[in-house]
Amino acid sequence: MKPPSLGIWFLLLLSLNVFDIFTTVPAYEVNPVTLHAWERLGFFLAAWFKIGLVLFFGLLCVVARKVASPNDWKFAKKLFLGLLKVLVAFYVFVVLINLVVSTI
Repeated sequence: MKPPSLGIWFLLLLSLNVFDIFTTVPAYEVNPVTLHAWERLGFFLAAWFKIGLVLFFGLLCVVARKVASPNDWKFAKKLFLGLLKVLVAFYVFVVLINLVVSTI
C-alpha cells in the first residue's frame, strides 16, 4: 500500500490551519507569539499571515521537487512528509483545544 502523498498532507494542514483560525477564541488565547502578532498586525492580518506561511511551505515543497535530483528528492520528500505529519498533529491538538474551549 502506497503512503498518502505530500499533497494530501498539505491540504489537511491548510484545512486545519483555516479551521484553527475559525475556532480560535481570542479571550482564551495564551500563546505569547500569537498575542504579540495580534497586537502588532490585528487578528485578520495575522490570520492571513498564518495561512500565507502554510502556502509558502507548500511552495517550498513544489520548488524542492522541481530542483532536486531523484535521489535528493527521496530524502527531501521524507523530510517534508515528516514535517507535515508533525504540523498536522499539532494543529489537530490545537483545533481540539479550541473546540473544547468554545464549548465551555
